[in-house]
Amino acid sequence: MEKTLPGLLFDQAYLKTIEDRLYARAVEESAMGRKIVGLYCAFTPKEIVAAAGAIPVSLCAGTEDSFPAAEAHLPVNLCPLIKSSYGHAVADTCPYFHMADFLLADATCDGKKKMFELLSRIKPLQMLLLPQSADHEESLESWEKELYRIMAFLEERTGNPITRENLEKQIALYNRLRTTIERVYLLNSGTIPKVFGSELDVITSMGGFECDLETRILEMESAMEQIEQRAVSTAFLDQMKKRPKILLTGCPTTNKKVLHLIEKKGAVVVAMETCGGLKSNSRRVSQTDEPLHALAEKYLNTACACMSPNTARLTLIEDLINGYGVDGVIELTWSACHTYNVEAFQVQEAVMDRCDKPYLQLLTDYSQNDIGQLETRIEAFLEMLC
Repeated sequence: MEKTLPGLLFDQAYLKTIEDRLYARAVEESAMGRKIVGLYCAFTPKEIVAAAGAIPVSLCAGTEDSFPAAEAHLPVNLCPLIKSSYGHAVADTCPYFHMADFLLADATCDGKKKMFELLSRIKPLQMLLLPQSADHEESLESWEKELYRIMAFLEERTGNPITRENLEKQIALYNRLRTTIERVYLLNSGTIPKVFGSELDVITSMGGFECDLETRILEMESAMEQIEQRAVSTAFLDQMKKRPKILLTGCPTTNKKVLHLIEKKGAVVVAMETCGGLKSNSRRVSQTDEPLHALAEKYLNTACACMSPNTARLTLIEDLINGYGVDGVIELTWSACHTYNVEAFQVQEAVMDRCDKPYLQLLTDYSQNDIGQLETRIEAFLEMLC
């Protein structure tokens, strides 16, 4: 039987308020000449963008509305994240893309790289030549050189010099942000989780334009206080302790249907090992090393499936299973995402053999066509955990 989320404090309406505020702020800043830089992956250091006085904004989209526009240029059987992002760009239906002055695009999967070629016809785009392995000293040297090149590009485009002082200031600020996000997640590290995954998603979302991190940090801290107050309720905790604790891993949760279905069916997503979750936020940038070197080291070690080998992701998943008392792992794989789909075999091995936990892979897209099938598979998985 489906279960409603008891005592939900933070939902999409909460997030929309934040998005509206940041959008209005970005419009004002843009009118005053501040540049807005569109980003597509977790490898681009936002600290460099912010140190140039520009506003970073993430552009990966999560709806299927833009597919018809995208499929006029792209294959139908392409990753939905790529199609959605490109479709909104070519149809000019994304306000974030519309306001971006230029784009920074890191060379991750093949689908995105080829899509970026088409995007460059619409907006100025600078590709970051990402090494495909973090295990070699040459890769770090290459990536550090690439960041110096991007820094020079940003200085030219914005007209602002990027000083060491500004870089160090932004590194410290983004480290504070990551620490705060991790603290929100850690509310679920006890015996009884205190936060729904759907709440984690909206509380830790950047809300579009990243032009007011200090306020976002305060908002997250306020949310944590409200969550702690809610956790005093015996009725709330009694319901939460009955829910199986799920680690959601895999592709970015740009579309929320799987996240919401898991909790609608009676579980709680205690942690997310995804690009917007702990994959990106569980590691800090060194504040003692030379800034560009420290940024290169942190970002190159993002445990994305586009890297090979990607043993760091398996280690992170194992740490999260143990640290959050996870009962089972669900892997979200967007259709035609070959990098994550191939890597799923190793993830399943790590989860089931090394951690002795149940594992379920869900291969889906952004449409609602397979909701019934997903519900059936999720229900069966959760019943196995009880």
